[in-house]
Amino acid sequence: MSEKQNERNVHQWRMSKYPLVCSMVCAILLAVFIGTTLAQNSSEGGSKTGPVTWTVLVGGEAAVEPQEYGLSGAWQFMRFYPENITINLGDKIEWILKASEPHTVTFLGPDGKMPGLLFPENNSSHRLLFNTLVILPQGGLTYNGTKLTGSGQLDVEPNFPRVYNLTFTKPGTFEYFCGFHNMMRGNVTVQLAGKPYPKTQEQIDADSTKRLAADMEAALKAEPITGNVSTHPGPNGTTIHEVKLGYGDGRISLMRFIPMNLTIHAGDSVEWTRGDVAMPHTVTFLSGGKEPDLVLVEPQQRGPPKFVLNPAAQMPAGGKVYSGKGYFNSGAIWGTMLPLPGPSSYNLTFNTIGTYKYLCIFHDYMGMKGQVTVLP
Repeated sequence: MSEKQNERNVHQWRMSKYPLVCSMVCAILLAVFIGTTLAQNSSEGGSKTGPVTWTVLVGGEAAVEPQEYGLSGAWQFMRFYPENITINLGDKIEWILKASEPHTVTFLGPDGKMPGLLFPENNSSHRLLFNTLVILPQGGLTYNGTKLTGSGQLDVEPNFPRVYNLTFTKPGTFEYFCGFHNMMRGNVTVQLAGKPYPKTQEQIDADSTKRLAADMEAALKAEPITGNVSTHPGPNGTTIHEVKLGYGDGRISLMRFIPMNLTIHAGDSVEWTRGDVAMPHTVTFLSGGKEPDLVLVEPQQRGPPKFVLNPAAQMPAGGKVYSGKGYFNSGAIWGTMLPLPGPSSYNLTFNTIGTYKYLCIFHDYMGMKGQVTVLP
């Protein structure tokens, strides 16, 4: 990789972040938007004999609202639309990111192994590195199954691309993954040139619209589940209030604290617990200070730079009692599908009257922010 490309990658990562209620109005607007997008990208696949460019959507979202970096959905869907597609030899697929959550399109090499997203540097749990085989583009513009090939991170423009194109030069069925969410998988079946296509782009778009609608319906049904927040007695007559860190089953994820706003009394505690099996979150009180960067970029003399998960975000900080001052952080609380070192919950006692804001360093750009009001 050239020095100029390294500098560009460093610039992109320095400027980036690892990149509620779904009303019927939001659902209708999103469906209209999706339908318009798919119609604009439809092709006459069934009637063509030459190379065809097909469209696949990467991820989806609902309950879209304006946020700090633009429109973002509280609900994120971990799926390719469609998950399976049949094309001909020489055809191209254009994957278009349709979510605020970052994703990749990654095809495996001959060993069939999916590279992990994060790994400990020198076997230390205090420094986790992002795998450049996942987050940087790999393999070129064509794929024949002989080498790892991928889009790299698809994320917020202009720092990252939102579109990825790949031409297929060998018949067969090829599985691909999202490097950020391994449960998010798809298959491309490449048949010989000139064979009839089983579906046109219009038929594929119609299937994708139905699948998106089903995911949106699942999000709507999950909303009553996310509202079940409990309290239980604490020491000396105090109360422990539970807040869920999002909600998710591996396919749909709610990027919100549940509840977002909480009122307690001085001496009470709040316990944040995992609500999503896949997504990592933090509980971070800045107390007026600067939010730490999620990723630290360390240039190397040779090869790509190191992309370090910032220990200030990854590791716990502060103490067990919060008085409204200082940097307090739960550290990265990973979902159960990510067996990485870190806590599974976070407990904090509040002893000072006031209103205190906090956020998730991973997903605050999506609106994952909360507030605790402490009364006498």
